[in-house]
Parts: sequence; C-alpha cells; structure tokens
Amino acid sequence: RVPLLGAGLGLDGLKTGHTNEAGYALTGSAVQGDRRVIFVFSGLDSERARLEEAERIINWSFRQFAEHRVVNEGQVLAEAAVWMGAENTVPLTAPRDHDILVPVFTEDQITARVVYDGPVAAPIAEGQELARLIVSVPGMPDFELPLVAGRAVAEGGFVPRMRSAAIVLAGHLGLMIQ
Repeated sequence: RVPLLGAGLGLDGLKTGHTNEAGYALTGSAVQGDRRVIFVFSGLDSERARLEEAERIINWSFRQFAEHRVVNEGQVLAEAAVWMGAENTVPLTAPRDHDILVPVFTEDQITARVVYDGPVAAPIAEGQELARLIVSVPGMPDFELPLVAGRAVAEGGFVPRMRSAAIVLAGHLGLMIQ
C-alpha cells in the first residue's frame, strides 16, 4: 500500500487507514542515521495524497532539524562559589555529552545560562549535582540539563571558615552602614 517503504527515505514502520469521516490516514516512522521521526496524519482525500504527504513529512523533518551538541562530558561550564570550603570555588561540569534537536535556522541563536543556589556549602562530593544549565532555542521551550561538581571540595579548616564568616559579617555591616 505504501511504495515509500523501498524508496530510500528510511520509512520502516507504518499503519495506513481510511474511513469516510477521517479520510486517508497514516501513522509512520522513518530512520536516517541515528535519528527517528514518528508522524501521524489523517484527513487526506486519496491514497496518492497520503503517499505524497508522507514523503514531504519525512524529507522536511530530516532537512529542517539538526542535532546540536550542547555540552561535552566533563566540560567545565562555570565555577560555583563555595561556602566554608577548603577551596573558594568548584567547577561545574557536564556529567555526560548532551545533544538536542533544533531547527537548522536557529543553530546560531542558541543561548545558555547556568543557574544554582550559592554559595554551595562544603563538603562537596565530586559528581554531586549542584546546578542546572538552561538552554534556550528560539521558538522552543527551554531545555534544562544537570551540572555536577567537577571535583570534591572538603570542608575548610579554621582559616577558611573564619574568612567566610568575615565576608558575611562585612556584608552585613556594609548593609547596616548604608
């Protein structure tokens, strides 16, 4: 019923249908490389229209969207301030590679920001989730990806703890003076 199965478009699964109320319909999937597209449509007036629409959807979806690497595993994206730690900061890294599918015309408009509640209290374990990477693509909802501590940070000794207390005290005194 669907000659596209052997047409080299990657169509590999489908269910055709027709009723007088819904017209000609198709539920299908296609694979090209490591991407799969699943689609459903109905309301067409002929088998030929159904065939042409399936071909248009497959071609459009593989041409108009591209995978974009957002982060690489271990990539340092920011530094988080550390509270009462042996170190003042901890690197925020991606726990794994992460790709997203985006419209090809927006690839150069992708933006990202790191969000975390800080400073982060020590001790901190390597790999501990500390932040989120918010990725914005025009016309799409934001994506949120976890960021983790790139290394462990031990609780600070006497000097780092006193330094942290002094910073807080100075901040409060500064607010009271103004």
